[in-house]
Amino acid sequence: MPTPEQIAENERNCAIARGIYFNSRDAEVSRSDWHAALKDARGTIADALRASDYLRNPSAALQRSGFHMAAFRNLLAPPCSQDQFRILCGSWPKASEKSGSPLKSETADEVEAVLKEWFDPAAAPWIAHDRNPTRPELRTALQRASAFIALQRFQTVQRSRISEQQESAVIGLLTSLGWTKLPSRMIDTRAAVDKKTFMHKTRFATATTTSQEVDIACGLGGTVVAAIECKVTNDETNSVKRINDVLKKAAAWHAHWGSFVETVAVLQGVIAPKDVHRLSDERVHVFWSHDLEHFSSWIEKRLAS
Repeated sequence: MPTPEQIAENERNCAIARGIYFNSRDAEVSRSDWHAALKDARGTIADALRASDYLRNPSAALQRSGFHMAAFRNLLAPPCSQDQFRILCGSWPKASEKSGSPLKSETADEVEAVLKEWFDPAAAPWIAHDRNPTRPELRTALQRASAFIALQRFQTVQRSRISEQQESAVIGLLTSLGWTKLPSRMIDTRAAVDKKTFMHKTRFATATTTSQEVDIACGLGGTVVAAIECKVTNDETNSVKRINDVLKKAAAWHAHWGSFVETVAVLQGVIAPKDVHRLSDERVHVFWSHDLEHFSSWIEKRLAS
């Protein structure tokens, strides 16, 4: 458990990070990102409608591309997250939506059966009457679903932009301290990252068949590697997911590598203090983008130890 002093320090840093995040928001840039996300979302929905013969044959669409699930999930009543739909249809491979991988015919048919049970009749009234949609009906379907998809993509775009800046700041700091950047490769043996060298966007082998990507891997000497995860969050709800991601990776690395991998989280944005406490409880070293000097001091001391 964190000490009262650590709790107070975490709360102070969360407040600073929150203030920096909100002060950095730009209305004009945000409007531009939102309009671009809306346009992209409408295209996603239109593609799925055409590929599925206007929702009459979702199975055929999914056998061509898993991308179409983003539209289908958001035309349900109520709209479903990926995890929620996976509960409704356990055979659906969630990763296929991100990769676009086509579904096998049997799986696609199972997904279609669930979709048709949950499709919103107000969003697609033509299905019940077995006819083609009218233009106003298509417009309604696009409007109903596009806002849900666009909001997710808008938040991702803004978070990704800040995340790139965050990672660049950490890399810039390491370079200024005389660290050498190495080509990225799978880290599957000890001493794969020499002292005072680092890799950007590489992967650690784990005890399972699934390797875990790390934002920055730093060689601390003595075969010890610091696995640095840079996390930006838009709100406290999103911070739960980002922190869970760090904890999942930290557990996998510890199970496979033991003390030879030390997990580091560099945080930015709107984060709940309780989530920072969770990182500390699991022996994750926590630093902040607004105080990289603290990270600099820590990593220099680790090199000297």
